[in-house]
Amino acid sequence: MTETTIAHIISNYKEQIEMYSHMLELAQQQLDLVENNAPADEILAERYRLMDDISSLNKQNQEWQDSVCQSMEIKSFTINNLKANVNAEVVEELSQVLKDISQVLQQIEEVDQKIQESLNQQLIPRNRPRATHERAKQAYQRGN
Repeated sequence: MTETTIAHIISNYKEQIEMYSHMLELAQQQLDLVENNAPADEILAERYRLMDDISSLNKQNQEWQDSVCQSMEIKSFTINNLKANVNAEVVEELSQVLKDISQVLQQIEEVDQKIQESLNQQLIPRNRPRATHERAKQAYQRGN
């Protein structure tokens, strides 16, 4: 029962990896649009929908993890806690899937950081003080 539940958890994580990989593609498209000052509303909406789907998967995974913890009488669902009670191959597969998710999440974070930097750069000219009539007059008078 426990290993079957862990297999479901692994499968769930693999589905999340696919979704996060799609999220990474969308983030890269969003970066291209932002760098070209193009609207990215559709991509943002798709990313939001993906996050909603991933959240549902996470909720299901958490329920399975809680079930495993209860049946194994362990406090938390960690690789170390599982090693003592679960087949080593299953634990290794779970460990690898978690590493894969971590890598994709890190890549998404890097692209999102670039998006943020690009948006900040685009805001800089807008945040400069505007020329007023008085400033223009003073500049003109200094020039003479």
